[in-house]
Parts: sequence; structure tokens; C-alpha cells
Amino acid sequence: MAEEAEVGAGGFNERIAAATDDAEAAALQRGKIKNKVLKLQLQVLALNIEAAQGNPDQAKLDEETTKLNNNIAQDEDEAGQESISVTDSFSG
Repeated sequence: MAEEAEVGAGGFNERIAAATDDAEAAALQRGKIKNKVLKLQLQVLALNIEAAQGNPDQAKLDEETTKLNNNIAQDEDEAGQESISVTDSFSG
């Protein structure tokens, strides 16, 4: 669902491309980063669960953790700025 909110019909990518001004595009981009943080947190959690069940994929866990940390840093850099969700227009 989080991936679809990014790339699906009415999702972040579509809304950012259609933004009418830079402020709207920037606010949508911040919302997209928040969505990515949530998505990546779930992926890292799932990989940790799989590892605990005896099916570790350390390379994938490292990759997703790096992405998560990058997106968290971006989110922290934009703290306090307006963000826009796609919950009203997303059809996924």
C-alpha cells in the first residue's frame, strides 16, 4: 500500500508532477518522504522477523536500513515544514 501511494494513480509521483507551484511540490515531496519512512520501517521490521525465524538476508536488511536512515535524515532536515498527504486523491 505504501509503495502504491508513491507510484499509483493519484499517488505522490503523479501529484508532484501535477503540482501548480514549487511550494505545493515541496510539501508533496515532504509527504512522500514521510510515506517512505513508514514503508521502510515496515520492510526493516519484516526482514528482522524473517531473520529471527531463521531466514536471514543481511544484505537486504543492510540495504533497507541504509535507505531508512537516509529518508529519516531527509525528514528531520524538513522538520516543521508543511507536508501534504495523498489520502484524498490516492485510489490504491
